[in-house]
Amino acid sequence: MAAEPNIAGMARLLYVVAGAAVASWALWGADQGWTQWAWLTLGGVILILAAIGYSPFHAWFGRKS
Repeated sequence: MAAEPNIAGMARLLYVVAGAAVASWALWGADQGWTQWAWLTLGGVILILAAIGYSPFHAWFGRKS
């Protein structure tokens, strides 16, 4: 089943900003090792969700923006 877009506008922009912030933290602020890769993976996942316009939180709570 494909993810149906359920966010747009400001919510999508916030996902992009949050994903970029987490990925930046992974590259320049996190400790070397597995934690750096974990933060980078989380930032990447958030950016991918923003790119497709899908939010699992909006889907769980039944909201559509």
